[in-house]
Amino acid sequence: MPNRECKTGWIGSYIDYTRPQQAPTLFHSWVAVSTIASALRRRVWIDRGYYTLYPNLFLILVSASGVGTKTTAIRVGTEDILAKSVPDLTIMRGALTTKFLIQWMSQSINKNPFGNAEVTIMCEEFKVFAKGIYTDSGLIENLTKLYDNGIWEYSTGGQGVIKVEKPCINLIAGSTPEWLTTSSASDFIGGGFSSRIVPVSVTQDEKIVSWPEKTQLELDIEKRLIHDLNQISALGGSFLVTTDAKKYFDKWYKDRNKYRKEDKRMDGYYSKKHDLVLKIAMVFSVSISDDLVINEDHIEASIKSLGKMEENIPFAFQGVVWGEEAKYQERVLMKIQQTKEITHPELLRSFSYCLSGTDLDKIIKTLLDPEQICWEKHPGKGRPTVKYKPR
Repeated sequence: MPNRECKTGWIGSYIDYTRPQQAPTLFHSWVAVSTIASALRRRVWIDRGYYTLYPNLFLILVSASGVGTKTTAIRVGTEDILAKSVPDLTIMRGALTTKFLIQWMSQSINKNPFGNAEVTIMCEEFKVFAKGIYTDSGLIENLTKLYDNGIWEYSTGGQGVIKVEKPCINLIAGSTPEWLTTSSASDFIGGGFSSRIVPVSVTQDEKIVSWPEKTQLELDIEKRLIHDLNQISALGGSFLVTTDAKKYFDKWYKDRNKYRKEDKRMDGYYSKKHDLVLKIAMVFSVSISDDLVINEDHIEASIKSLGKMEENIPFAFQGVVWGEEAKYQERVLMKIQQTKEITHPELLRSFSYCLSGTDLDKIIKTLLDPEQICWEKHPGKGRPTVKYKPR
């Protein structure tokens, strides 16, 4: 194969390429990971003894409306780079139903020399994608099965059973934190589908770029990215995991529960994190080299990257609650955490559109009881000023 043109690695070059764009580095970094995963498809894998692990991912960028320019971040990776680098990859857009998914998978099989059903689902707004979930009760179950890349069978009723022997689905989507409030949270959180989602979230803009432009430097990097991703997409075979990498993974695996956040909504994510560590390690390996070797550095970098991403998972899941009261409690807590310090009147003004003073006082009492927040009195003219802070 020809030599790589991205001398500092594909992901590093991608970060350089997207630096003039407003989306935060965290979004661009994970879009780069998702882009490589889509290019690899089911052509590479890790032998896990009793199952085969492929690098496909279900990635969702989460931020408040107008924050992070997540739609642009998705388009840059998927349309500007992936589609040009791997023109034979089937990229599915828009609302999703099982019937629609079958059509795209069949299209992929027909043009694939290996008979693989390799599809990347691109959805700039999760609510558009979710329309199919709420109208097709079996879609979540089918996506969960397809994620694991095993043989998939689907009964069409009058048309018999459709059998897909070599599926590979990648998903990249954007959403606000209210992504799942339109349906029962119990359908997602703690279940198989949510455990396979990587929710990458930011709470504020990292930078403001009013007029992003591609200079000749970015155009040159773009050419190198397309060249190298095309080369990456041609890789095939099983990864070799070095002895040191296995030892490092083994130590982390035995201690992994020490680092998890106490949040029931994240139980599903943590139940699958060990596989996710290895999936990301595969991506990091091919970002640098074609040798299909995973070493200790790749495992360590994967764990650190996921740890950084996990810091904001509670924000990503803040709209996933059981009941209206809990939903607003989450929002009040996040507001206090984001501002670091806020007065009672400021907090009340922030939620005047949805909470009365009495409702807010109940929420504050609830948050104080488990010591999620604290309060201080500051002297002033007239009544003392009460300020809330996160613990």
